[in-house]
Amino acid sequence: MTKFAKFDRKNLNNLRAEMSTLLSKYGIDSNLEIAVGNMKFTEAEVEIKVTAKVLGAKTRADSMLETMIKLKGLKLKNTKGDELVGYNTRAHKMPFIYLKAADGKRYKCAEDMAKFMFAA
Repeated sequence: MTKFAKFDRKNLNNLRAEMSTLLSKYGIDSNLEIAVGNMKFTEAEVEIKVTAKVLGAKTRADSMLETMIKLKGLKLKNTKGDELVGYNTRAHKMPFIYLKAADGKRYKCAEDMAKFMFAA
């Protein structure tokens, strides 16, 4: 357990890891998937975004991605193992989000690039 005198980036990284561990243990028991999100902070206080969803439930973002995959004629995964994981309706230039299999990181791309990478 970390003791805090003030909040800074290093302390908040430790706090995020500890919170994620505790919340994941709780989530397993209660059938929830819990994630620690953005943190806004000053030296004296921190605001933490925590989101939870029922395991296996389809969220609005999931249904939006499925709809766009059908409309654009795409596949969820390509031959390299990359996977489409999100569609951001507010991002007009690069709305598609994919998970690259090689490094496990998320990337965003434009519609034409998504059609090139994930063509059905």
